Amino acid sequence: MNNAICRLCPKSKDCDAPCAAIETLYQIYDKQDEKDKTARIRNLKKQLGIQDAEPSRALKRLADKIIKQFPEFGIIREFNIKIGYVVSQERKRGEKITYADCRKVQEVFRAYLPFDFIITFYERNTSMLSENQQKILMLHELRHITIGDKGLKIRPHDIEDFTDILETYGLDWNEPGKELPDILGGE
Repeated sequence: MNNAICRLCPKSKDCDAPCAAIETLYQIYDKQDEKDKTARIRNLKKQLGIQDAEPSRALKRLADKIIKQFPEFGIIREFNIKIGYVVSQERKRGEKITYADCRKVQEVFRAYLPFDFIITFYERNTSMLSENQQKILMLHELRHITIGDKGLKIRPHDIEDFTDILETYGLDWNEPGKELPDILGGE
């Protein structure tokens, strides 16, 4: 294990199973009041390298404005498509930086989640984007939501992105520092 808590453990060299740090999390969970427990667990999760994600009201407000502004999203309102918005502290990397993604909630999980889709913004990556770039990013993610012959589905990109986004804002619209217009008209 390679994290701050496990490095302090004398057994860390031979340990690849759950250790005292995990047991500490359980003890805190059982003994502390809710507010203190949440703060302590969040701190321990950071020390253990556990990724954190949480629902975002700010992203929901942004999406609601974009859905209202752009007629193409009438299907979201008309069919009462439910979207959850999440901010993740995970650093998504591959060949390219992933700023956000949109996922359809699988039917088996709908019993536990009240959403049809989840849009996740990866804060470590989106923090490099301007407010206007984040608005276009939300527009981009909302465009993945569509209805097909068999119900709700994820719409793939026309090409590397959505053609009209590239034509309107340029191939490099998501480059940090790029100046872009406000798609919500200055809201």
